[in-house]
Amino acid sequence: MSDLPNIDIFMHGNKPEQSIQQLLSALNSQATPLLTRRGTLLQYVTDETTYCYLLHKGHVVINRTKDGLSLNTETAPFTFGFSMLPPSPCQLTLCTSEDAVLSRLPLDQAVEIIQQQALWELLYHVMAYISSRIFTHCTRLSQPGAYDTIRYLLFELSLESEEFRESVSAVKYIQSRCFLSRSGIMAVLSTLRRGNYIEIINGKLISINYLPTKF
Repeated sequence: MSDLPNIDIFMHGNKPEQSIQQLLSALNSQATPLLTRRGTLLQYVTDETTYCYLLHKGHVVINRTKDGLSLNTETAPFTFGFSMLPPSPCQLTLCTSEDAVLSRLPLDQAVEIIQQQALWELLYHVMAYISSRIFTHCTRLSQPGAYDTIRYLLFELSLESEEFRESVSAVKYIQSRCFLSRSGIMAVLSTLRRGNYIEIINGKLISINYLPTKF
């Protein structure tokens, strides 16, 4: 068994929370509050209007529309939609947590506010962070085998917020982010659990003790 690799490859760039909060403050005065519940799906484009979403509390999962594959989880505070500038086709939806609090405004109106208030540097910080998240997703997809994918996603799950980890089982988290079968994922997790490599209680990942690079 090889040593555990540097966990830095699973880390994203530091989330620019101050920049995000400043953007939220500037945009929220023109935004409309949304009523959502657990599992509400939000579209970026509705009735030919492209929207910018503001996440004030809770978390959302970003899903690929064509197959439902989960790409990332984002926890408040956050802004969504600035990478959806027309004419780019929208292929993503946002799936809300039970405690999510969001508002939205038309994207062109959000861009106008940023222009008027000279907030481009703040937006740059957010977009740089999103780029690092996209790189993480691409790294996940490039894993060479089933165990490598599961191993990677276990590390990714361990870095999610405690609130999010308590809301989803390890099996569901992994299955929603790859194309492996549920039975195959459960078999690997069961073996890792029996070997004391991971601690799972009631299906939820509690801790990772050690994960070999080969299985």
